[in-house]
Amino acid sequence: MRTAAAAGAIILGAATAVTMTGTAATAAPKCWTGSWKVVSASADLDGKDLDFALKGGAGIKIKLAKGGKATYDFTGSKPLTGSGTVKGVPTKATLRLTGKLTIKNKITGSAKGRITGKPKSASGDAKLIIKSGLVTQELKVPREVRRNGDQGVVPRNATYTCAGKTLTIRQTVKQSGTVSKTAWRLKRA
Repeated sequence: MRTAAAAGAIILGAATAVTMTGTAATAAPKCWTGSWKVVSASADLDGKDLDFALKGGAGIKIKLAKGGKATYDFTGSKPLTGSGTVKGVPTKATLRLTGKLTIKNKITGSAKGRITGKPKSASGDAKLIIKSGLVTQELKVPREVRRNGDQGVVPRNATYTCAGKTLTIRQTVKQSGTVSKTAWRLKRA
């Protein structure tokens, strides 16, 4: 079950890695402001007892306001599915996000830059449902983000590139002996 929770935390990291906000613009809006939709996401986890890869997440809707608020709507989005090994045992998992999440972050740049999350600002009714074999676990996303700090759930030091209708976010998180690498590709909604 610990592995399912770890995978869930990393997947949440992928999901919320796209959370961005910034200071009010004095001129034109930043490239990243507006409404976005996830096209694809991937996460690779590598640790002493964990080697896991996940893909999916298409359809997650995100609104990024120039004033510092990001709102996620997971309604109707595709699950993240993956496989790998946990303590040497072949394992498969499906992770589904539901509900909505709001969170504030700091972002630098317009067409490219860095994203840093503010985990204590997380709110909403979003849930993460993790299924692995016969085990199902449900996590309340805002509570997990607030309780565990960033934990790979919100951007620590993610990088992004924005080119008009596309946004790509990448992050590498090292925590508790595990390295997770996430990549998210979005298009304007």
